[in-house]
Amino acid sequence: MDELTSVQISEWEAYDRIDPVGTWREDFRMAFLSSLITNLTISVHGKKGAKQTTLMDFMPKWEQTGEVGEVKKQSVEDMKKALLEIAGAQNKKEARKKNEKRPPSQLNTKK
Repeated sequence: MDELTSVQISEWEAYDRIDPVGTWREDFRMAFLSSLITNLTISVHGKKGAKQTTLMDFMPKWEQTGEVGEVKKQSVEDMKKALLEIAGAQNKKEARKKNEKRPPSQLNTKK
């Protein structure tokens, strides 16, 4: 069981051509579902005559060779700024939760 013969490898390659297994098939399935959901949403909520998507709009293009351009690297300062913005938003959310849990303050009425 530790080794495959060349015949077995050939059989698996032939089977894979007929019914692919692995990441390409997973990408295909996800692209199909994404396209379906997007098209349903467009047909229900979109403008009349809006363009429908195709399955290939959602397929990743792993073999692209530099057509898009060079990937911009994020500086340390950019990363720090993004994380501080996330932390600030989270702190505001937590402060709102605290305020919601407080009992209403009693009115000070003077006689």
